[in-house]
Amino acid sequence: MSQNRTELLLREPNLYRAFLILALPVFGANFMKAFNELVDTFFIGQIPGSVAAQAGVSISWPLLNIFTAFQVGFGVAGVAVISQLLGAGRKDQARENAGVLLAVAVLFGAVMNLLLYYAAPGVMALMGAEGDVFVCAVSYLRVRSFELIFTFIFAAFQAVRQAQGDTVTPVILSVSAVLLNIVLTGLFVRGFGMGVFGAGLATMLGNAAIAPVCLLLLFSPRQSLSLTRREFRLRWSVFSRLTRVAAPAAFSQALSSLGFLVLQALILSYGDAVTAAFSIGNKVSNILLMPVLALGSVLAAYVGQNIGAGNGGRARQAYIVSRNIGLVIAVAGSLLLFPLRGWTVALLSNDAATQAAAMEYMFWVLLTQPLMSLFQNYLGVFNGSGKTVYAFWMSTCRLWAVRLPLILCFRHFTGVGPSGVWYAMVISNFIILILGALLFRRVDFAPCRAVAEEEAPDRECQTQ
Repeated sequence: MSQNRTELLLREPNLYRAFLILALPVFGANFMKAFNELVDTFFIGQIPGSVAAQAGVSISWPLLNIFTAFQVGFGVAGVAVISQLLGAGRKDQARENAGVLLAVAVLFGAVMNLLLYYAAPGVMALMGAEGDVFVCAVSYLRVRSFELIFTFIFAAFQAVRQAQGDTVTPVILSVSAVLLNIVLTGLFVRGFGMGVFGAGLATMLGNAAIAPVCLLLLFSPRQSLSLTRREFRLRWSVFSRLTRVAAPAAFSQALSSLGFLVLQALILSYGDAVTAAFSIGNKVSNILLMPVLALGSVLAAYVGQNIGAGNGGRARQAYIVSRNIGLVIAVAGSLLLFPLRGWTVALLSNDAATQAAAMEYMFWVLLTQPLMSLFQNYLGVFNGSGKTVYAFWMSTCRLWAVRLPLILCFRHFTGVGPSGVWYAMVISNFIILILGALLFRRVDFAPCRAVAEEEAPDRECQTQ
């Protein structure tokens, strides 16, 4: 199996075939995640006080994402560094990096759990959440905080497996968690009447259920890259090199999530119905975005292994293939979902004002799906090549330099109302692709120093 994945990554002449074989399992898992979010939205949208409940869940997501920023950053670093080491045939050093990655995941997951639990009320109050919206948001965040140690472990496991080209095993576990989540959400929200807390509890339990399996597989001697207790500890030299690759991705995630926190506060100022509509539109658009995210994760492993093996030309061609597949998915999916907007919105909310705002938002978000596909493919090639600082600049500038200033301009200097938020999102998604194209020209498809200088721990990993 490992040999087959290596063939697909490094030697398969038909890149479209290789990409689809590796990406289809991730497509399926990400689709299930997006479908799970729709199921949560459906059940929450049918309870009494659904507008406040959906608004509370919506404003909680950026804060939750801030606390998972380290998970994202070290996951990106794990794929980039481990895949390049494996591509260069340095398996022992890849195993050492995997052990440190898992140790970091356990430590950071526990710390983030405590911080999120105690920070939730204060941050929601600062955002302007009041009444039922505040209660729902805090309840949801606090129960979800207990899943962080489990999601950190899964992120480390997923990075190690994807670096080897194994996209199937993480998918099986992820889909298992989603299916359990869906069953428990229906049981807790509709059966027991537990509302938003029940939806959060179902998600936490689903993520907790697969963590022991991740650990068993990571330490199983039957696996091609198995760990022992000797590798499962913090080695500061390895941790330092991983951190230098992880830092731009982590800060990018944190700053983006902080920006979305500000964005959610601005949207909340337009009323609970608009905030709920924003949540509904995002859940539907994620059906199309999740396959594109899957392509980006596969692209990162593809680029990393080929760079490690000295196949820079193949790594560059992989980006082109991923870009083309992503555009086809985004265009076809948008055309398919566009006429179904009305039916979908009515299914996910029982409030007329929320439905009207969601219809307008979905028009613009579906229109820009091809732009999002290009954006995610740039992130994939930057992360896989170790140029994570480029991904940082793209994500950060899109939100902080373009989108938020435009929203404030529309708010204070025009009379378009909440539609200004949707316009700003469209414009920012277009403008940032210009920066992406310029940064892509600077990618040299050569190993980053974390790999090239693995035996010289005092030298820094160049991520710029």
